[in-house]
Amino acid sequence: MPLDLIAFDLDGTTLSTNKKISPGNFAALKKAHLAGVKLVPCTGRSLHELPPELNSLIDEFGFSVFPYMITDNGAQVYEPPGKRQLFTKDLPEKTALAILAEGRKRLVLTYASFGVGGATDNQGIVWDAAEAQDFIEEYKQKWGLPFANLEDLIKWNCGAVKISMNFVHLEENKKCFAEFSAWDGIALSSAAEENLEFMTAGINKGEALRFISDHSGIPMERIMAIGDNHNDMEMVSGAGFGVAMGNAVPELKEKAAWVTAANDDDGLALAIEKMLAR
Repeated sequence: MPLDLIAFDLDGTTLSTNKKISPGNFAALKKAHLAGVKLVPCTGRSLHELPPELNSLIDEFGFSVFPYMITDNGAQVYEPPGKRQLFTKDLPEKTALAILAEGRKRLVLTYASFGVGGATDNQGIVWDAAEAQDFIEEYKQKWGLPFANLEDLIKWNCGAVKISMNFVHLEENKKCFAEFSAWDGIALSSAAEENLEFMTAGINKGEALRFISDHSGIPMERIMAIGDNHNDMEMVSGAGFGVAMGNAVPELKEKAAWVTAANDDDGLALAIEKMLAR
């Protein structure tokens, strides 16, 4: 079957370790677009937190280069250029506040997305723990996100699109995953070793990709999906051509049809070239 759409994760997939798009990956995305393949960024980031390098493709080809964008792990789907929202499903206010309250008891930095952007909580025991200060500084420099009282923002927005906990101690991640798995009404995922992400039940990148498939009339069998982490699991396993990065978590590699090179070795470009040559 021909390839009509490529759904690609950003962090750990399109972006290198230093958060850049390599010339090779950029050229491969450009080649796919010129071949008539639709390109769909699929990320855990919010809409206004997308990497600026993607703008270079928009500058060259217009917004048609990205007919759809999946953000917040599938909780939202947008259609450029007017950033028209095609799909959204939020965490209810009560659930979001309960997650926030748990985060404030732990050595984690809690982030909430409200769709177009988000903020990191400025409350909780993590701020007073000496062992957390280096982590906090690293987080500030890495993401450059605003800090605010998330309780106020959640109430103002009547909920949140997504909430993330970023753990000072990695071993706490698995422990909390098991604990929160017993909660009703939420979907859990992870985008990094120190990260745990909360969406409302039923939300993931795979379901968002299926929504685009139905909306656009492109069968899932003619879609390639490529990613590196747990939050890419459903879209990689559900697409006709599911690809895991060489740096992907083992569980994703087991679900994928095949494994390409790592993100620092132009794995995305190699996967695109292989699919275009079919």
